[in-house]
Amino acid sequence: MKRSKPAKRIYLGPVLLNRQPRSWIKKHRSFASKEWFEGHVRYGKWIREPNKPNYYRIYAEVLDGIKPIRVLIKIKYEGTYVLVFHAHIIR
Repeated sequence: MKRSKPAKRIYLGPVLLNRQPRSWIKKHRSFASKEWFEGHVRYGKWIREPNKPNYYRIYAEVLDGIKPIRVLIKIKYEGTYVLVFHAHIIR
């Protein structure tokens, strides 16, 4: 079985936020914003979802307060743009 390695990419196309990430930003205003998502999508490591060719995960570490927070960002690459459709904190 071949496993794909995380690909460090530089993506310069448009990044769209779905409804869930936009409402998630309102709850986590201390560090999250549209620009924060765009930065992680543009310069983060994309990990391919198994059995889904255009779906990727990005893990982001945030130093907010005493403990670092790990955030999972799920994206879908559409060729002409990237859609951020899910984000949540992993404890």
